Parts: sequence; structure tokens; C-alpha cells
Amino acid sequence: MNIFITGSNGFVGSQLMRELEHKGHEVIGIDISDQCNATKHESTLSGDIREKADLDRVFSTFSAQHGSGIDLIIHCAAAKHDFGIKREEYFSHNELGTKVLLDFATQHKINKLVYLSTVSVFGHPKGRSDEETSYNPDHPYGESKLAGELLCIEWQKQDHARELIVLRPTVIYGPHNFANVYNLIDMLHRRPILTIGNGDHIKSIVSLNTILGMIDFSLSLLKPGFQHFNCVDEPYISLRELMLLVAANPGFKMPKFTIPLGLAIGIGMIFDVPAKLFSIDLPINSDRMRKFATATYFCATKIRKAGYVQIQSIEDSVSEMCAWYMNKQKDRA
Repeated sequence: MNIFITGSNGFVGSQLMRELEHKGHEVIGIDISDQCNATKHESTLSGDIREKADLDRVFSTFSAQHGSGIDLIIHCAAAKHDFGIKREEYFSHNELGTKVLLDFATQHKINKLVYLSTVSVFGHPKGRSDEETSYNPDHPYGESKLAGELLCIEWQKQDHARELIVLRPTVIYGPHNFANVYNLIDMLHRRPILTIGNGDHIKSIVSLNTILGMIDFSLSLLKPGFQHFNCVDEPYISLRELMLLVAANPGFKMPKFTIPLGLAIGIGMIFDVPAKLFSIDLPINSDRMRKFATATYFCATKIRKAGYVQIQSIEDSVSEMCAWYMNKQKDRA
């Protein structure tokens, strides 16, 4: 297929470009940033999905190179950091950007779309949650991604021949990723002193290898209509189990002490003041303390029932990221 990937310099998008190309697809991408944590694909163009002219340039470039149009859009681009982004920016990228992209798809008669949403559209429901859990986002990121998701669903309804798959990953991790799991790994290497609570709550995660596999598998499921799947590694492990997996690798240790959540939030609130005054994202704040101790129990049985098989275990994925982390420390030494 001829595939257009948005956010193609991002953690998932950059790897996805090469993965799909390796499988014989023709790819082109767009990204608002020229920075790429991994290796930038040569078919990534600089541009903003909120600008129609930038999207049209992608189409004309691909058509000139390959003599044909685009069959499928995989929409990875998003404003997604938990901290330091204003509400308006989330919605500008995740809702407006999706609207402009859908108008582009309609104009060029592109009828296949895979939209990378997030389990954040469900908020933080109590207990185990699946694809049928009610929408209840509790953060502007989840709210704005839900807004984009609903636009995609409405786009599909306007023409029943259109093929839409929404994938909702939980926290993604792997080499070259510097988000939540990286922070945990960094803590267990640099500051393995204390943790918050006993860590017996579930923390749903999904490795880069799994999300790439699920995206690739979803292409085989494309058909007229709307389908949606959560993206989570199995088994579903607790925070303590995740920490033990990290600590089993050379260079990492389990914390020696635990502190109650209330005390941790109080400590975080001390750092909230300078963070707000100087508009900086500090590694310690009250929101991060709450998130650390909050369960995220999302399951992804639906895509597995459809036939997806997870190739790499959580243990191997965590070990791979730990080895990458330690190599980075050696490079800096």
C-alpha cells in the first residue's frame, strides 16, 4: 500500500516508517519537528498537519515520486506530553489538526485511516477496563484526543465505504523513549532510595515492538466501517512487578524505603510553586506523585481475539530498554 504517516519523526512514527517500508509498503511522512530521537526517515517532510498547503505538498511529492496516490493515512501526530502544554495547544494539534487531515483525506479520496488515540480517553476508571468502557477523559490530552477520535468516527459515518481503525495505546516504552517508563528506569539507576506505597496497583504499558506489531496487524483488519482496539502488553503487571523487572538488569536496584502517598503529594506540592512561577517542567510535582500511585488497568483482549500475537515478552522489552539506557550512560561518561 501507499501509506502516509503523520508525526513521522516521533517515537512511534519514525520506527513505523521503516517497519512498513521493510514490509514492502511505499511510505511518506510529515512532522512539525525536525528532531528525531531515533533515525529520521528520508521520506519525512517538514510540515504542520494543521496547514492544508503542507498536506497538499505531501500528496504532490508522493505522486511525483511514485506516479500514484495515497491509499492509507496512519495518524500518529499529536501534542501528548503530560506537563508543560496549554489546553489550547492540545486541542489545536489533536482536534484541529485531525480535522484538517480528514478534510485532506476527503479531498484526495483517501478512504483508509488508522488513528492512534490513547486510553486517556477513558480517564482513570476504577478496576479493569476494556474497549467498551465509557469515555471519561480527565486531562486536556485525553479530552483533545477524544475530540480527534470523534471527528474520525464522524468522517467514517459520512461515507460507509470508508475504513477506520482507532488504536488506543497505553503508556508506550522502548529505546529512544524518554517518557514515564524512562523516568522509572532512571530513578532505579540514579536514585533507588524510596518509592511511593507498596506498588501493588496495575500499571498498563505497551512496548514499541508491540505497538508496531499491532499497527501492522490492524492493516489486515481494514474493512468498511469503524473498529477500535486497546493496545497493551500482556501480562498486565503491577508497578512493583515492573520495578522488579527493571531491577533484575545490571545497574539497577529496588528502592530501600517507601513513603505514604499523602506525604509524597505534599513533597510534590513544594516543587509545584517554582514550576508554576517559572513555567518549567520539574521531575517532581504533585501531579506526578498522584499518577505514580494511580492504577491504570486497561486490557487489550479484543485485538488478540482478532488474531494478534504478541511477539516479545514484557521482560525482554524492559531488558532491551534498560540495556539501551545503560549504553547511553556509558556514552555520556
